[in-house]
This record gives sequence, C-alpha cells and structure tokens, in this order.
Amino acid sequence: MKVGAFIATMDNAAAIGEKSQDIVFAPDQLTAYMTARVTFLEQLAAQALPIQILLANFSGDAAWSRYEKGIQQVFEEAGLTCPAIAGSTESNMPTLQSSLAITMLGEVQSRRVFDQKQLSWFTYGLPLVGEELLAQPEDIAQLQPIFQAWQAEIVQQVWPVGSKGLQGEFARLFGEQQVECSLDRTKSAGPCTVILLGIDSEKVHQAQKFFLRNFEKLCITAP
Repeated sequence: MKVGAFIATMDNAAAIGEKSQDIVFAPDQLTAYMTARVTFLEQLAAQALPIQILLANFSGDAAWSRYEKGIQQVFEEAGLTCPAIAGSTESNMPTLQSSLAITMLGEVQSRRVFDQKQLSWFTYGLPLVGEELLAQPEDIAQLQPIFQAWQAEIVQQVWPVGSKGLQGEFARLFGEQQVECSLDRTKSAGPCTVILLGIDSEKVHQAQKFFLRNFEKLCITAP
C-alpha cells in the first residue's frame, strides 16, 4: 500500500507464542521474526526498503523486548541497520493468547526497470505452516540470499506466497498462462516460507550461487 511517498506493509500473528492458551507454542522472538520477515519481504516486493517500524503488542509488557529482538533479527540477517521501532502495548487488559502486528514504512529504491515477461521465474523454499516451521527450518526460504540477490539486481522481483498458496499467486502473476510446478499449489505457505523470484534471464547462473536448496524453475506457457 502506498501512503504518500511511502510504502506501507503489515503482517500479524495471533494465538502463536508463549501463553498457555496459544494454539501453536513458539518463542515470542521467533513469532516476531517470522512476522517481521513477511513484512520485510513485502517491502522488497514493492521495490522498497523500510525506514520505520510500528509494533502493536497485545501480549503484555514482558513480550515487547522479545518481539523487538525478533524484528531486529530480520535486519541482522539482511545485513542492514534496523530502523527505529515504535508502537504500543496492551497493558490494561491481560490477554489469554499472544498477538502482535508489525507495520513497516519504506522508501521506494531506484532500480533498473524490467519487463516482467522477460524474467525467469523460480520458487524458493517449501510451503510450510504451523508446527512445520519449527520442524523444517532448513526448508524455509532464507532471507539473506533473497536480499543479497535482490540488492545485486539478480532478482528483479520478489513475490511472497502466503495463506492462499502458490495457486493463488500464480493466478495473480500469470493470469491464464499454464504453470508447471512440482510443489503443492494449494497448501498455505504460512509466513512466506516459499516465495516466487523473478530473475534476470541473463543472470540465472549467478542466482544459482545464492539459492542452493529448494530452488525450482517454473515452466510457464500460453493457455
């Protein structure tokens, strides 16, 4: 979403955390990391980089520092300085389940203009959700190579895949074109555990040096 001169992206998580009635038990830092990671990837999708972060914390005062560390971890992995984090905590009413929302405001970066139809498209990572995130961390699309290849303009377009799965994103990106993919198209990708990458066709060999696992070329044909 464009807000004035800025790009605003947001993601949230509920009933995932350290409270006894959470549906999925996970460290608060990890929950914030995965939530911030989605929000950061959406900034890259808009060709922007964050300059301000807003945190809405519904899990109580004690969770703030753990959430803050999870957000900072995203930027450490990318090799960036974490922008200032502001926001608020629900401290008047104790909640039975964990909940947070993260909003990032970013500035659009000056990048080479590309024709989407001339890009080679790949999946990176596997669609995972819930407990699978804890069991298969090595199959989650890794943030560092994504950002490094995007910064080097080897990756021209980052396209996060969420709860609607690959099929929903194929329809948005490729319309009625036929897409061949070995992954489960209908499964939720949770917090963008798999993403679509539009890569400069002349730099595919360079991209393969960044993405060493779960990196698959899509075959796209006219209907």
